Amino acid sequence: MKKTFLYLLLFVFSTSSLFFDGSKIIHAKNIDTIPNTSREVKDYDQSFLSVTGFASLGVKDRTSYEGTSYHREISNEREFLQALLDARTGSVKVIEVMSDLNLGWHELNLSDEERKKYSFITKYSDPSNGYTNPVIAESGVSKLSISDVNGLTIFSENGEPTIKHVEFKLNRSSNDIVIRNLNFDGMWQWDDTQRHKEVGWTFIKVNGANNVWIDHNTFSIASDGLIDIENGSTNVTLSWNEIGLAASENPDPNGVIYPSIKYMEEQYIANNLKSDSAYYQMRNEGATKEQIMAYAAYHSKVHLNGSGDKDYVNYVSSNGNEIKDGNQRIRLTIAYSHYQNVGQRVPMIRQGSGHLYNTYLDNSSHVKVLDNVNAIATYARDTLSRALNARNGASIAADTTVFNGFSEPIIGAEIQGLDTKNMDEQWAKLFQHAYNRNLIVNSKVTNKYGSYIGSSWDNNGENLFTKGFTWHDKSTIGNWAWSSHIVGSENMSKTDPPSEPFTFEYRYEEKLPYTYEIVPLEKVVSTVTKYAGAGKVTMSPTEWLTIHYDPVVQDIINLVTQYQENDDIINDRVAHLLSTQLNIAKKFEQKRKHERVASQMSIFKKLVDQQYKRHFISKYAYDTLRYYTERLLNNQG
Repeated sequence: MKKTFLYLLLFVFSTSSLFFDGSKIIHAKNIDTIPNTSREVKDYDQSFLSVTGFASLGVKDRTSYEGTSYHREISNEREFLQALLDARTGSVKVIEVMSDLNLGWHELNLSDEERKKYSFITKYSDPSNGYTNPVIAESGVSKLSISDVNGLTIFSENGEPTIKHVEFKLNRSSNDIVIRNLNFDGMWQWDDTQRHKEVGWTFIKVNGANNVWIDHNTFSIASDGLIDIENGSTNVTLSWNEIGLAASENPDPNGVIYPSIKYMEEQYIANNLKSDSAYYQMRNEGATKEQIMAYAAYHSKVHLNGSGDKDYVNYVSSNGNEIKDGNQRIRLTIAYSHYQNVGQRVPMIRQGSGHLYNTYLDNSSHVKVLDNVNAIATYARDTLSRALNARNGASIAADTTVFNGFSEPIIGAEIQGLDTKNMDEQWAKLFQHAYNRNLIVNSKVTNKYGSYIGSSWDNNGENLFTKGFTWHDKSTIGNWAWSSHIVGSENMSKTDPPSEPFTFEYRYEEKLPYTYEIVPLEKVVSTVTKYAGAGKVTMSPTEWLTIHYDPVVQDIINLVTQYQENDDIINDRVAHLLSTQLNIAKKFEQKRKHERVASQMSIFKKLVDQQYKRHFISKYAYDTLRYYTERLLNNQG
């Protein structure tokens, strides 16, 4: 099975959008690709580090700035603020973070003069119910706005620095922003109401900025959103990120959970908690503080895309200037990322388009706490395990993705009129006829109901992917459209909406504007857990500033090792011979002697041919090694 699937190496899959004939809908059968897309199925190599998805349409390479005055190395908070200030003038294009940054408002303690100079950072409002995390209470929380910046990469070389106690806000006046290989923490505290409404702490808000790549970062948990998109941002990619925390009764003492639960335990012992306190209820019924720490490793609201139904069109001012802030502009890609113990909005999108692939969503350790600790299960509000949620005519498709412990991989309704409980009456009426498109293909879900591999269109839409989804007439099955359009919206006003329900047209012929790479389904979990997150990939500053990567000799060395382990190379002496030849080529590659690399790889190709003819290499391994060798030789030329 594995080899059969992997044998699709670099075949491009394209499927037509013409699934309808007049009013007759032709239901898809056993679909394993998203209509109107092109993809390559292959083993992981360095090319997977390239910018992917919608951001690939707009972010730029910045290797030419490495080592110049445009490249600023910063080692403390004020140096970081100054670098951001200089980025607004274009004199800084690269900010390399060399150490931890605590950007909490109290911790910064800016003078009056500094507050004026760095006016783009301000104090975040306090929680409405007070602080339960003494570390954050002492540090404070800040909002940091990145405005008027065109072209900026913020990264670390080793993936060690952590940025704490701040929300990044990427505003409409900014474009081409890249954030790579950093840790984000210090934006959560225990909410004793469990409603997640007492404070809006979020790690990153893409507030109208366009062409944003957030890659190879690690995010813990936050009190509200995690990475949200609003005000019409377009071409955003989240790739190779590690998001959320595993449930643990012994969390990191320097993280956010331990100090907050320690504080709540002190309040419990001092009898300072009321009877409606969630912490009191759990402890009073027998849960230990350690078990509550494990339960607390949960992020409820992950990716909100489109902050309000009201943003159904762009805003046009009285003088005729158009501000492109409508939800229909939202374009989001989530790729190769690892989510742990998250509740909902992965992602939720209003009107726009979303695309997920090779993503691993795992709620298993949170589910285990709920299953095993009755006192927590009885009083817990953090029990949701939802993912795709297309609203107001949006389209979200997931390809080759693994859902573990998710009871509702798709949530919502096929037609918006069946899901209006969180909408004001005006917008519930206007959007009532909007068809929402959610699609999962070639993916796996495992939860309390069982395990299933396939597509959400299988069995006429009745399967484990659609357990939490409400169908209307199932006319979207086999009838894919990447986006929709409100008829006549060009003449509508955001400040004076119409009174009659919107009529939608769906763009059935629209194609995804990029080709993407995926590893086979059975390799998603191992690949993503190995490479997603800060510090998981070793590269030089110059390499972190690039946006396109070609396979290198080490990728082929890794394949030889893998094929030896899998018995696709059945003779250890042959594997050693091939690896020795590749290591010679690698030495020349490191010295950038391209002609010598090409010469050594030509020898390697002949060795592969010889050993294949001697039946020491399988057909699958032979084809793959030949492909990568040819690709590397072409790059050397």
